Amino acid sequence: MRVENIIIRNFRNIEILNQEIFPGLNIFIGENAQGKTNILEALYLLASGTSFRTNIDFQLLKFDESAFYIKARYSYNDRAINAELKYDLKRKKNVFINSKRTGQSNIDRLRVVLFTPDDLYLIKGSPSKRRNFIDFSLKQISQEYRYLIENYSKIIKKRNLLLKKEQTNTKSFKLVEEIFIETSARIILDRINLVNILDETTNAIFKEINYSPSKLKIRYALSFPVDSGKINLDILKNCLFKHIKNNSDNEKTRKKSLVGPHLDDINIYQDEKLARQYASQGQQRTIAVSLKLAEIIAFKKIKNYYPVFLLDEVLAELDESKKIKLLNYLLGADFQSFLTAVKIPGIDTTNAARFLVENGCLKRKEQT
Repeated sequence: MRVENIIIRNFRNIEILNQEIFPGLNIFIGENAQGKTNILEALYLLASGTSFRTNIDFQLLKFDESAFYIKARYSYNDRAINAELKYDLKRKKNVFINSKRTGQSNIDRLRVVLFTPDDLYLIKGSPSKRRNFIDFSLKQISQEYRYLIENYSKIIKKRNLLLKKEQTNTKSFKLVEEIFIETSARIILDRINLVNILDETTNAIFKEINYSPSKLKIRYALSFPVDSGKINLDILKNCLFKHIKNNSDNEKTRKKSLVGPHLDDINIYQDEKLARQYASQGQQRTIAVSLKLAEIIAFKKIKNYYPVFLLDEVLAELDESKKIKLLNYLLGADFQSFLTAVKIPGIDTTNAARFLVENGCLKRKEQT
C-alpha cells in the first residue's frame, strides 16, 4: 500500500496542503510546533477513524474553522483508492471510499503502522500497551477480529455487572458465560497466531538494526493455565471453562472477571531473560523498534501487501548509531514510510524525499 497524494484542509494548523508523495521514505523536517506530526495524524485518522493524540474531534479543527477535510489517493494490489474523511461540527465525521460513504470495516481503508516516542516504552510499559499493540494490528488485518474485540468489550462489561449484582445463578449469566468463553478463546487464538509470526520475524530485524548477537523470543502469556502441549480453539475453551469453575468463588468475592484476554500479556525475552526486567533501556528501545518493523512484515505475510509506516519524532529518542541504522533500514525497505524529525543525522538520503514544514505549510527540499 502506497500513498500517492494527500490533501488536508483546516486540520490543526494546516490551512491547505496538497502534496504528491514519494513511494519510499518521506522525511518531514522542521522545528517543533510547525505541523509535522499533524500530517501523520491526518493519515492515521483517515486509516483508523481516531486520532492518536486526542479523542475529541473538534480539537482537530483549525482555529476559527467549523470543518476539516482529509483526502488520500493510494494504491495496493494494483488497485487505486480514493479515501476521504469529512468532519464538521453539525454532521460530525464521515468517511468515503471512492466517493461512497462507508464505515470503519471497509476492506479498502488505508492501513498504517504508527510508531511514536510512547511506543519506545512498549517493552517495560504496562501489559495494556502490549495488548493494544497486538489488538490494533489485528483489527487492521482482520474484520472478524475487529468484531470479536468490540463484542468482547460489551460482554466483559455485562459479565462484571452480573458479578457485581451477585446474579451468577441466573440464566442470563449462564448465557453471558458461554459467549464470554467462546469469544475469549477466539481472540486469544488470533493473538497467539500473530505473536508466533512476530516471533519468527523480530529476531532478524533486531540483529539488523542493532548488530547484536542477542536472541529475542516473543510468547503470549495467558491469564489462566493450559494443561496441554498444544493449543487450539477447543483446548482454550475447555481450559478457560475449568479455570472459571475452579475460581468462581474468588470472582464472586471480588465481583469482577479475573480471567480473560483483557488480562493477558505478551512476554518478550532477550537471551532467555524477560526484557522488561533485564534488558537495558537502550536495548528495550531497540526491541520496540524491531517489534514495530516486525508488525509491518507480519501484515505483509498475512495480507500480501504492506501497510504504510508512520514514525513521529522517534529519532530524537535514539542514540546516533541507532538513528543511522533505522534510517538505512527504511531507505532500503519495500514499504512506504513517513518520518518526522527536527533534524536528520549525517546520512545519505538520496533515495528519500525531504520536505520542510513551516507553520503548517509543506515545502519540498532538494533530495540530498
